[in-house]
Amino acid sequence: MRVRFVSVLGLAVLTIAALGGAADGQDQGIDSGPKLGEIVTPFDVYDVTGPNKSNELCYV
Repeated sequence: MRVRFVSVLGLAVLTIAALGGAADGQDQGIDSGPKLGEIVTPFDVYDVTGPNKSNELCYV
């Protein structure tokens, strides 16, 4: 029973440490994607599902 408690406790400590490390990366402010109000240019995508499957489409 003691071995199981130690294993669960170790897993809990590792989980908390991993979540703490993930939170540190969020403090830096990720600079990604278009900014608010910025115009996005059209882009082509290759559709792999649905009625347009196997076609290239332009999203404007």
